[in-house]
Amino acid sequence: MKKIVILMALTLNFPAFALLGFGDDDASKGKEKTAKDCEIPLFAKAIGHEDKWLLHNGCPPRKDIEKENKEEK
Repeated sequence: MKKIVILMALTLNFPAFALLGFGDDDASKGKEKTAKDCEIPLFAKAIGHEDKWLLHNGCPPRKDIEKENKEEK
């Protein structure tokens, strides 16, 4: 009986950890993307999905990138 209780406790705790976000999901949010990481590949440009590619890869939108480029000059 004790083994069943332990098994049930572990089984029920796993979804709680997954749903409440106790994993390493936030680890990648703090990393800064370099210009090379956010360079839009040719296939994304060819099909017109530049903005979607940037969003999917965690890069800032093109408007922000263009502002940064103007400030650097």
